[in-house]
Amino acid sequence: MRRLKQHFIEGIGQIENTTIHGLYDETSAPHIISVGFGGIRSEVLLHALAEKGIYVSSGSACSSNHPQVSGVLKGIGARQEFLDATLRFSMSEFTTREEIDYTLDTLYNIVPMLRKYTRR
Repeated sequence: MRRLKQHFIEGIGQIENTTIHGLYDETSAPHIISVGFGGIRSEVLLHALAEKGIYVSSGSACSSNHPQVSGVLKGIGARQEFLDATLRFSMSEFTTREEIDYTLDTLYNIVPMLRKYTRR
């Protein structure tokens, strides 16, 4: 699972104005990745991905039952532009490289389009 996670993180790095929240080493959870997408509200991207069959969560896991901006993201020093622009991607032992690649390809197409049409 760690190899898939690393592949996903490297792929996310190809998308402009994104950030990976937290440390991703051997001590981190192998199945969760928190990604900030500057310029896009998390709920907008969440719904766009769901339309493509990709289901993610918004905010941080520690604040998933609270609709306000995540105190955890603030606490780790996330920049303001990412506080309401963060999604959590979760994997399992059943996640395949093809699913990761599909998710990345979808993000490569959707993120620039949403940024183009998002009011600033």
